[in-house]
Order: sequence, then C-alpha cells, then structure tokens
Amino acid sequence: MAADAEARIWAVIGASGTGKGLWTKQKLRELNPPRAVFWDFKNEYQEFTGERKHAKATATLGDIRKAMIKAGPDGPLRVRYAPRGSGEKALRREFEGLCELVYAWEHCVFVAEELANVTTPGWAPASWRKMTTSGRHAEVHIIGATQSPALVDKSFLGNCTLIHCNALREFAHRQAVARSMDIEEARLSKLLKFEYLEKDFDTGEVTMGKVEVPKKPRGAGP
Repeated sequence: MAADAEARIWAVIGASGTGKGLWTKQKLRELNPPRAVFWDFKNEYQEFTGERKHAKATATLGDIRKAMIKAGPDGPLRVRYAPRGSGEKALRREFEGLCELVYAWEHCVFVAEELANVTTPGWAPASWRKMTTSGRHAEVHIIGATQSPALVDKSFLGNCTLIHCNALREFAHRQAVARSMDIEEARLSKLLKFEYLEKDFDTGEVTMGKVEVPKKPRGAGP
C-alpha cells in the first residue's frame, strides 16, 4: 500500500431532521463509489444498492463475506447490512463483525449509521478502532454518522479528516463537537435546520453552508 494513500474519515453529525442524512446521500451520489458497505441501522440506503425503496436488508454477515470474496480486491459491490440483534451486546458483535469484513476487503466506502449505538466515549470494538486509526492503509473511506456525538468513541472524532455538523439541540453534544472542531460552542448553537458547519482538517478551514433539500414533485403529499 502506498504511503501517501489518502485518509478520509468523515463524521456526519446532527439532531434528527436537521439534514444529516440528506447531506450524506448527496455526497454519496457525488462520490458514486463502486465499492460500498452500509451499516444501515435505519434501513435507508436502498438507492445505493439498486434495491427497491423501503426494501429490507436481508444479507447476513456470511452473505456479505461471500459477496466480497466473489468481488475480489478490486471488483464492484455495494451491500447493506441491517443489524438483527436488539440488545447492546448483540449490536456491538454484529458491528464488529462487519468492520472486520470491511477492513479485510479494503478499497471501499464504509458508511456507519448511529455510532452511539455501538461505541462509547471510552470504548469501541477493536475492528472499528483499527479502521479509524489505520483505515488509510486499507484505503477505506469512513463516513460515520451520529445524533449523539458526546456518546461516541472519542478516537473516531479525534482522527477525522472532516467533521460536518448540522444543528444539535443539546449543549453536551454541541460542546463535544466544538472541542473536536476547535471552535466556539456558540457557533454551533446558532445553527438552524439544514444549516451546518464543516471543518476540513487537511486545510484547517471551517465553512458554513446549508443542505440542499430536494423539491417535492407536484401533487406530492405533505
């Protein structure tokens, strides 16, 4: 693996309904990755795997492993995994299993939804921690999303190359992001729905913007 492989670890943060998911999907359309894996906790990434809208993710970890082997080190594959377990331990085991597969497969985009369900500020599955500290060497572009940044693995936020933050309603969560972005919490507290602050750690630049909201077709319901 080349020593100059680009590290891309993105945190996508924001309270429910503030535009976090819209921004993530817009970026995925721009990236159009041929190889992508989704920890699809809320069952919402069918668009990127060619499945019909609202289709349930049925692949098991075993199915995904077989598909990755078939695709090989460079072949295209986009696959979603929705966790089966409802308990904390079960969710963490499944997440760790998927992370192990992604890290071994390499050369892909990995989208992980709601990290607060599977990490804590002082703990994360070993394979996820390995992904966020050395994923560059496997050319894994990580996109990790959460509504509750104060509750997720600190090493993930500390290793991000980009933090995108939509509005957050709780001070503790704004404070955690402000600390990671090295900005004043007051800047985050002023964000309105669909507005965001974003820090690119490669350039040090902090920018403000607004998520583009798709227009509803004429005649569509509320």
